[in-house]
Amino acid sequence: MANGAKKSQMEHVSVPPLSSVAICGGTHGNELTGLYIVREMQKKKIEKVGSVSISTIVTNPRASEAGRRYIEMDLNRCFTDVLLSSSITESTPYELRRAQELNAQLGPKGSTDAVDLLIDLHNTTANMGLCLIFYTLDWITLHIYKYIQ
Repeated sequence: MANGAKKSQMEHVSVPPLSSVAICGGTHGNELTGLYIVREMQKKKIEKVGSVSISTIVTNPRASEAGRRYIEMDLNRCFTDVLLSSSITESTPYELRRAQELNAQLGPKGSTDAVDLLIDLHNTTANMGLCLIFYTLDWITLHIYKYIQ
């Protein structure tokens, strides 16, 4: 190579294909876009795309029925390891109970049994256009960014 340039090699990475995806709407009961998408997918009985199993979930049905952001506490704030492993009592807020149900259904969080990809649909009245928030930057996230681009 000229001028001492080194040959760069791209490492080949093999990743397993997705086998399960969860699409959630209604985490905040007053955010209607996710609810609409999930309910339409449920009406059309979309449960599989190719070899990928699709779960569609209304995550906070009580808040969705009431048209409120939440009933007792913000469901988004209930998915910490401490709260997910806390004991349930009669005074446990509805959203915390629901978070534990969802964790059992879709996880447990961080386990090998958890869904491969969870998409939690939200919307806002802010004038910000499309917004994607990812908690990890991995191969599937990069592919999603590229596809949407």
